[in-house]
Amino acid sequence: MYLFFLWSTIDARWASPFDVRIDHHKADITHDLVINTARPRFSWKISRLDNLLYRNVQQAAYQLQLQSIQITERDNRFECDSERVNSSQSTHVSYTCQSDLLSSKYYRFRVRVWITKLEESSEWTNWIRFRTPIFNLHEYIIRNDNLLWIGSTKINMNELRKEFLVPNDSPLKSAIAYISGLGYYEFYLNGFKVDSSRKLDPGWTTYEKRTLLVSFDVSTNITTGMNAVGVKLGNGWYSQEQHGEFNYGPPRLIFILFILFENGGEMQIFSDQTWTGREGSIKHDSVYSGEMCDSRNDRSNWSRAGFNDSLSAWIMPESMPSPINISRNGLIVLQDMPPIRAGSDALHLEVEIDNQHQRYLNSEDIGKIKGASLTDGGILKPVAMWQSDSGMFSVLEMK
Repeated sequence: MYLFFLWSTIDARWASPFDVRIDHHKADITHDLVINTARPRFSWKISRLDNLLYRNVQQAAYQLQLQSIQITERDNRFECDSERVNSSQSTHVSYTCQSDLLSSKYYRFRVRVWITKLEESSEWTNWIRFRTPIFNLHEYIIRNDNLLWIGSTKINMNELRKEFLVPNDSPLKSAIAYISGLGYYEFYLNGFKVDSSRKLDPGWTTYEKRTLLVSFDVSTNITTGMNAVGVKLGNGWYSQEQHGEFNYGPPRLIFILFILFENGGEMQIFSDQTWTGREGSIKHDSVYSGEMCDSRNDRSNWSRAGFNDSLSAWIMPESMPSPINISRNGLIVLQDMPPIRAGSDALHLEVEIDNQHQRYLNSEDIGKIKGASLTDGGILKPVAMWQSDSGMFSVLEMK
């Protein structure tokens, strides 16, 4: 009897829900959760119990807790607790707090559940942090006269940069960037590429109807003193050569950086004609035909503060027209889909650790699996190929 009681007590507290999502974003594999709605939805899965008595169970109830994260001294505290909700729903659970989430704020949430045949709840999930963007980006951009699309009709201006001074009057608490470079872009801060595995941004759209902006949390990339931002541009699909649209091209950039300080002070950096630009080492790029590159035009440290280039003509960019066609109800919106990635963090393989825990393999885990090493550049190489009436097939080995 004593042994049965001990066994039941241990089993009463069971593992927290896993594969937690907010809207469609998987919390476990998204480093910077950006939720572009004032009333998101939540989803999760129930961990499997190892007790044979607890088969054929389902969720009986859940509890969600959500809190704001104070970044500056002026931020107001917000908390919401659903308390216990008797429901079997575990996908697309609605946000039920009375107040909407505010734009450009940080939040965190956690969840626990109850199941049939057990009175005790699961463990809480860890707190999951997310942030909200500017909710109406299009209105913000078209009403801001200081914010410009920049580029050039005179030269192939595919590298742009700007230096700026961050004061040390108060500690820096948050730095959020919004960027769109058409057709494609690469984003650098203080000499380093931001989110280096992210590729082919922004997403391909009918640009005159919908152009996408990507948001980055660059709080750890910015320091007090002089900083520098650099952006490389490519034609991508925003090109007459690729798309056949007369109004497409040349490449252009729009950029916003919001910096918040602990005392509530703000700083903003916009794309405007205080930037400088030039033609870099890439002389021509094409989705189908590749690149023509002249390495003599490479400049190390070009996206660092204090960079001086005596060999290139960095000139003031032009104010370029927006790709959006207002007469066709065109909009500039946040890119909300998961990005295209290439690199060691591009694969997410979900595994079961034990009967109650699941997680995703990291690059070190994958490297230890025979036949699935991500060394040698992460290239997928065919180990066998064959032809049939319906096409060519290949078996791939990861090297």
